Amino acid sequence: MRNRILCAGLSLLLAAGLAGCGAGQRVAITPESEGGPPEALVASFGEADTFWVAAAGDRMLAFDLTDSGAELQSFHSETLEDGVVSVGSYREGSSVVDWNPQEILVYSESRAPENLRYRFAWSLSHEAQGARPRLDLTLLEGDADRFGPAEQPLSFYPLQLSLTGETDSETAEGARTPGDREQAALNELARMYLTHRKEADPAGDLSELLMGWRGQDAPVTFLANGLDPSLENRAACAAAAGIPDYTGTPEQDAALLDALGAGTRPWATTLQGAEE
Repeated sequence: MRNRILCAGLSLLLAAGLAGCGAGQRVAITPESEGGPPEALVASFGEADTFWVAAAGDRMLAFDLTDSGAELQSFHSETLEDGVVSVGSYREGSSVVDWNPQEILVYSESRAPENLRYRFAWSLSHEAQGARPRLDLTLLEGDADRFGPAEQPLSFYPLQLSLTGETDSETAEGARTPGDREQAALNELARMYLTHRKEADPAGDLSELLMGWRGQDAPVTFLANGLDPSLENRAACAAAAGIPDYTGTPEQDAALLDALGAGTRPWATTLQGAEE
C-alpha cells in the first residue's frame, strides 16, 4: 500500500528576537539542586538526532525542548477514499516554558495565566541499570485531542533517529539542513508506527513480531514495527517469549529482540517488503 505524509502543522513559534527576551527568559528550568530535572536530562534535549517519543494508541507523540522553547508534535493516520493511508501531523511550539519540580508549563506568549497552552506533570525513571531514561508526562491541561490522553501518563523515550551515512535514503530527499533531516526521520518513524500498528498477542506466535526492522534499542524497534514500546508491553512480550524477570536491561532487550524475530533492515527502509 502506498503511503503519504500529509503535514498539517499549526505553528505558534515566536520570533527569536521576542521583545528583549533572552533564551534564559524564554525557557525557565528549576535547577536540579532545587528539585528540578536532572542536568543530564535537560542536556539530552540538545543531543543531535534525538526526539522524545511516545505511543498513544492511534497516535504517536513527540516532545522536544531546546534553549529557545518547547515543541510538541502529534501524528495520526487515516485511510483516504482512494485507499491511500495518509499520516498527518500537528505541530505546535512555544518559546515560553517553565519547568519546575512538579510540572512543565507551556505558554503561547508571556507567562500570563490566559496564555497557558499545556500543563504536564512529569517524572523521570531509569527502567533498569544501563537503560536510557524514560520521561513520563501526564497532560493536566491542554488539548487532549492532540496531545492527550488527559490524566494518563505516557512514557517518552529519547530516540536517536539519524538519517546520515549508511542510513540515508529517499526519506531525506529535500531535507536541506540537519533540522530538516531530523524531522524527516521523525516523520518516517511516525509513518512506520501508524501504518503497521498492531497489538501483540501473548498467547500467539511472537517469533516474527518484529521481523520488519531492528533499531538501536527496543523502544524504537517496537515503534518502527507498529507496537507500543512501553515497559509494560515489552514485559508482556518478554514473559511470552520465555524471558523471566524482565526489567528492560540492555541484555534483556537484546534477547527480547532476537526472540521476537527483529529484522536487520536499515533505518528508513520501508516495512512494505516484510508484508509481501
